Amino acid sequence: MLSDDLITLGYLEDGSSPTRAIERFQRHAQRNYRKTAAGDAVHEAPVYTGPVDGVAQQATLDEIARWLQLGYRLPLGYFKVAKVAAWGSLREDAAAAWLALMSRVNGLGGTIDGPYGDTRRPLMKTISVGASKFSFRICGRAVDLNQGLGNSRYHVVPEPRGERMWWRIFCKTAHGTSFDLTAEIERGGLFERIPAQPGWEQDGRKREWWHFQWVPEKQKTFQDECELIGITEKQLRAAGYQDADLDHVPG
Repeated sequence: MLSDDLITLGYLEDGSSPTRAIERFQRHAQRNYRKTAAGDAVHEAPVYTGPVDGVAQQATLDEIARWLQLGYRLPLGYFKVAKVAAWGSLREDAAAAWLALMSRVNGLGGTIDGPYGDTRRPLMKTISVGASKFSFRICGRAVDLNQGLGNSRYHVVPEPRGERMWWRIFCKTAHGTSFDLTAEIERGGLFERIPAQPGWEQDGRKREWWHFQWVPEKQKTFQDECELIGITEKQLRAAGYQDADLDHVPG
């Protein structure tokens, strides 16, 4: 039966919606990430070109059968979580890129070393002011720079764009010069800054000048991002996330 196949693949749990399970499978079938029943991560060019509509059409059934034949499963924990020196952790690909960036910035006489305001953040039932319940920090894709350096090494310059406020950081070197740290972090397109949240003028926690996040292959839903680092649907629901939350865009 289809429901048994979805359970085997890891997409259908007790009480969850078969339609939603099918749609998640269809969406995942269009990605490169695969994981075997033995726990091996596999990078595969997608074969499925059918719709993402939650309907078990023939193309979907064929892809389910193919996954079962190849021993594929929901790619839960496709990426490991890795340490960023002694200052927290990120998804392993983001961590490796950040460590390389850290070395490059140090070579310029600047710093993006920790301690950080945040790196990977655990699931929380209570979300504080300025935080998002869909944050890339939860998914191991974001770093909050050391905000204390805003008074010593970092000079933060406003860059208004229409109704949104962005910030540019200049970093002082040991020689008394400074350079555009934001440009250096964004060089190569692997990390990006974000705009300030509405209300930043009244609440400094919403300024967000310190926040940089990993750009490559952003997922379409918050749950998709969480699963890639091993956070299960059961854990998300236990933290209070509902279907609409799980399907919300991350960030």
